[in-house]
Amino acid sequence: MKDKKYIILEQYKFDSSVKDTWSVKFADLDEDKAFEKLVALRTLNENPNIFHYLVDMSYLWKKDEPLVLTKDMEVKEDKEQMDMPF
Repeated sequence: MKDKKYIILEQYKFDSSVKDTWSVKFADLDEDKAFEKLVALRTLNENPNIFHYLVDMSYLWKKDEPLVLTKDMEVKEDKEQMDMPF
């Protein structure tokens, strides 16, 4: 089994009229290093509008991997829906 890799995301929350900004603070970290950096970021953070999140990189969708449809994902054609009068 390959080692899990993590990224740490930073969210900066503005007031309600402006969208939040997100950035990657650290990437490609092993579990120990990721938790160490997350604890340090949260400990040193004095800004109440900045939040840090730890994300397992295996949950991220990679562009180079095509989506493979399985049998249970196939679209079933419904005769009644196809014969619409308009």
